[in-house]
Order: sequence, then C-alpha cells, then structure tokens
Amino acid sequence: MKILRSVVGTLLVLSLFGCFGTDPAVESFSTYQQRLANVVDTDPVPLQDSIAIALPRKRDAVLPIGDVRMGLLDAYELRQCGLFQLIADRNSILGKVQDAFHQLDYEIRLINTLATCLGMIEDPVLSDVLKEVQSQKEEQLPLVYWNTLIGSEAWRKQLTPPSTSLIAPGQPFPHSEALLAIEKYSKAINTPMTHTDVVALQEPIEKQRYLGALFYSMDETTRWLNTITQQLKRDDALVICGANRNQTRLNYMRNVFDTFFIGAVQPYLSKINSLYLDVQPSLNAFHQHLSTTSPSSDFNDAYFGGEHYRNFQDSVKDHVSYWQTLFARCHVEIGHSIKK
Repeated sequence: MKILRSVVGTLLVLSLFGCFGTDPAVESFSTYQQRLANVVDTDPVPLQDSIAIALPRKRDAVLPIGDVRMGLLDAYELRQCGLFQLIADRNSILGKVQDAFHQLDYEIRLINTLATCLGMIEDPVLSDVLKEVQSQKEEQLPLVYWNTLIGSEAWRKQLTPPSTSLIAPGQPFPHSEALLAIEKYSKAINTPMTHTDVVALQEPIEKQRYLGALFYSMDETTRWLNTITQQLKRDDALVICGANRNQTRLNYMRNVFDTFFIGAVQPYLSKINSLYLDVQPSLNAFHQHLSTTSPSSDFNDAYFGGEHYRNFQDSVKDHVSYWQTLFARCHVEIGHSIKK
C-alpha cells in the first residue's frame, strides 16, 4: 500500500508539473507537500482554488469626465501667458491622440498655466472665466489620475501578471526603477497640484513588471501554504507522540521541516513579504485616493488596500502555528535534537 501511495503521489507531482511547467517556486511548494505526505503515507491534498482577482476591464473602470469649455480664448493676455498655445496644441491632430500619460501631463500643465495667467491678467471678465475653469479642472484632476492608473496601457501591464510563473526564488527580482516610478506616481496622486513629470514615469511602469508579478506570486503562495497547512492538520493524528510514538516518523517530519520549509519555503515567504513591504506605502496611497474618487473595487481592496497581503500573512501564521503546536506536543525544541 505504501509503495502504491508513493507511486500515486509521484504521478500527482508530475501531473502538477505538467500543468504549472518547471516553475521553481511551485516545485518547491509541491516537493514540500509531497514529502510531508510521504512521511505519514497519505496523498497530498488537492490545491485550493485560486484567490486571484482580475484587473477590472478598462471600459468598466474608466470614469467619464465632462468637457470644460472656455470662451475668450483669443484674448491677448492668454497668448502672453502661454495658455492659448497650450490649448491649441491639445486640440491639434496629434494632441487629440495622446496616450493617457500625456493627457494627464496636459491637465497638470493646464492647471499650472491657469494659475500663472490669473496672476497676469487684469480683465475681470476673463479672470472670472479662468477661475471657473481652474476650479473645474482641479476638481477633475483626481479622476484623470484614476483613469490613467486603471486605463493606460502602461499601468495595465504593470498590474497584470506577466506570466503564470511565480517570482523565482533565490534570484534577484529587478524592480527598482518601477518601484521608484510607482512611488513618485503615488505621491503625485495625493498631491495633484504639484507638477510631476508623469510622462517620465511611463516607461519604467510599463517595462518593469513588478506589481502584477508580486500580486500573483503572493496569491499563489497563500493558496499553496493554506493547502499544505490543511494537509498537515488532516494528518496530525498520524504523528503520534508519547509512549507509543513512532520515533522514525517524527524524525522524518522534523527533517522535512528543516530541509524543505526552513531551507526553501521560508526564504521564499520572506522574499514575497519584503517585496510587498517595499511598495506598501505607495499601495496605501492608491487605496486612500481611490476610495474617495472611484467606485468600490474588489481589486482595489484586495491589492491596494492590502486584503490579500493580510491573507498571505495569515497563511504564514497558521502554517508556523501548526509546526509550533506539533513540536510542543512532541517535546521538540527548534535548534535541538528531538527529546526521547
């Protein structure tokens, strides 16, 4: 029976590799799970369902923004302060096909130019027109930031997993340029009146795929760890402590813990945690902004609001708690040999 279970378990692992490919992180979790099953002569628990939340469709998430009309554009003062040329460029053929980052940049420059013009013109009628436009544009700017975040090609690439592979363990994960760009965008989104060269942020946000990979790897890590913890709890009665305990089985369990959890899985958990903490302040800023300017979103709450990070933390705590309970029950001290 044990040989049969071992064969079945091996076939299950191979079938999982066939589904997931040669993903080093998945292989690490799968090997850890299979070794635990082998110790107690059981089958691995099937992997739990995915908890990932897809990025909302662009057409469902982008918010409508009304046009702001401005009269008296041919006024001499507006030519002098640069507003006339700025609006003319925006209404040109090229201006009308600008991408989201250039459109956001235009809105920021427009608000700043309006402030400059208001300090120069003397015509009270024109001044009142500009003040009204300025007020409307300042009110709309947070929505423009949101539409850029949820609708631009650059941000949608950043927020979408680049592949079905997890972030690789034991290898540097290039993200420094994206992290800096995300941080600058998050500061700009909460201080929208400050001029930020948002166009310069577009390339690192688009090219260095950080957040989507992190969110996907964090979710997958959570469901692997929850599945393995479920399996450990299912098989807990098979690890007997006390007078009739199976010393060999307990030794094997300890070896699996040391070799596969402490040696491979735990460093990966630390890596995912560290990558999330690097970007957490920016995500909090996004969540704070979006909670007041956009409709409620499961994606926003899960990733920007940190719900799935808390799920990840809980999965780690539950898993470690199981081992602590087992070792306390069997009088095993971490860092020491098993007591007889």
